[in-house]
Amino acid sequence: MRRNRPLAPVRGAGLTALAVLVAVGLAGCGGGSTDDADLGPMPDLPTTTPALWNPCGGLDLDTMDERFGTSFSEATGTDSSPQCTFTPDEDGDVALDLNYSLYPGGLDDMFDTFGAVHDGAATTVATPSVDLADDARLVVDTTDGTLAVTGFVQTGDLVQVVNAIQPEPFDEAGVRRGVVAVLADLAAYADAEGAG
Repeated sequence: MRRNRPLAPVRGAGLTALAVLVAVGLAGCGGGSTDDADLGPMPDLPTTTPALWNPCGGLDLDTMDERFGTSFSEATGTDSSPQCTFTPDEDGDVALDLNYSLYPGGLDDMFDTFGAVHDGAATTVATPSVDLADDARLVVDTTDGTLAVTGFVQTGDLVQVVNAIQPEPFDEAGVRRGVVAVLADLAAYADAEGAG
């Protein structure tokens, strides 16, 4: 599907996991075993099934094309199985996948739960300013000649995640700017829909 219309939230089971954490090396998301004692206790998570959410509902495909300087094909899934991916029409251009989770703590707590994320030669962590968001993070990794940019934006208990990946040659500054702009769109959509 090339064009998207917002999906009405529906009741359903489960949430999309924050799979990006594996991609950028944020291992250590344990379940409270004694091996994970240094990470502290796992936070309490919601026990009720939330309405399904689709981050694509707040994004415009033409704007995404312009923002990242490419042409995307967009996949939004279905009402009962939402998906939000932007696949470039040209090999080597940036690809994006978006997902979400409900998390009752802040992003600082979330990152503590996942284990340490350290700035280094290949990985940086920033806290961009995003209007209408309670908090945001940007993790950039350039390991093995591949750019991986992951953005987190929190509005209330709703944490939306943008994963962008591109092989060399890549425009790191441009992809970073694009992801931060997408975080702003996601926060604005969540605010307009009263989500989080």
